[in-house]
Amino acid sequence: MMEKSLLLHALSLHDLILEPTALPLQGRVWGYAKETCGREAFVGHCLTMLSMLGMEASDISLREDIVAFDAAGTAGTYTVVISLQDDSLASNHFYFLGLWQKPDQMRVFSPPPRLPDDADLLQADFHYEVLFSDMPMRPAERDTLLQGEVFGHLLYGGDFSLFSNGALTNSRTLRFIIAPRGEGSDLVKEEVKHALYSLRNLMALSSAALHIHRAIWSHHDEEELYKDVFRLMHLLHEQPTDTGSWDGLVREHGTVLLRAAELAALHSKQQREMQGLRSLFDTILDELHHRPLEGVAPLWPRMELPFSHTASLLTERSAMLRRSQRQAELLLQLLHSRMLANQQRLLETLLGRE
Repeated sequence: MMEKSLLLHALSLHDLILEPTALPLQGRVWGYAKETCGREAFVGHCLTMLSMLGMEASDISLREDIVAFDAAGTAGTYTVVISLQDDSLASNHFYFLGLWQKPDQMRVFSPPPRLPDDADLLQADFHYEVLFSDMPMRPAERDTLLQGEVFGHLLYGGDFSLFSNGALTNSRTLRFIIAPRGEGSDLVKEEVKHALYSLRNLMALSSAALHIHRAIWSHHDEEELYKDVFRLMHLLHEQPTDTGSWDGLVREHGTVLLRAAELAALHSKQQREMQGLRSLFDTILDELHHRPLEGVAPLWPRMELPFSHTASLLTERSAMLRRSQRQAELLLQLLHSRMLANQQRLLETLLGRE
């Protein structure tokens, strides 16, 4: 999962238009997992969504993998960026829709107008808002924009400040504010693009980890296997007498052990995926040359929660699986011993009759 090299990961020939570089700017980005959303469904969703936002986009051709255009809507003119496939780390796993705008005032967060709550649209796997200022941000202004607890870091050795509300729940929109620390800071376009590009990939990696967590959480195969082992243990203690009963127990034990092996292989695959995602996440953080921001809680541990929660859940389920697997193996040994003992008694009975 997301195995592309991170070497110069933002210096892309095809991905440049996804992250604007002219400051100041604000935008909102949505990511949709390709695993659960087809290309045509995503394209239709984008056109419908833009129409509901009052933007004329019906004549836009989405035959290309990346499309960018200006669209006027009720809240002004936005640059719309739609990515079906680009060379970012996340593009093999997510479609992207971004709306960007140059605000008149950098002190106001004015995202696109809200869609109706009952709108029949695809649900994004993640979305976030970004405000990238060309001037330093005072704490009072920052706190007003984020509306809650503030998390942050210094970027590029301290040239930029990154702030966020750290919201990783569906009930609140995750917001980022990036601003130079000094009035005379030189704003390098490559750094603007790199910061925005990195945020998009970090969000995608966190979302991918959360997707694995949901997949593990929504299935209870380990618990069902555990119950089946105890059910077989009870059946074994009922002293089967006929050949068919012994045969049924052997087959059920074999099925349980096969399911356990399949689950162990799945856990191993998920563990490798999680390690890969976390490694990419940490590498991107290193490329941002981040430092702690005095007086502000660190942001990265907050964004790393999906990784730690998923790793803990996977460890818990794997431990349950190992217990069930070990008990099933012991039961199978006991079953074979009981079958041999039962055969010996039958043989002795037959010999006694003769």
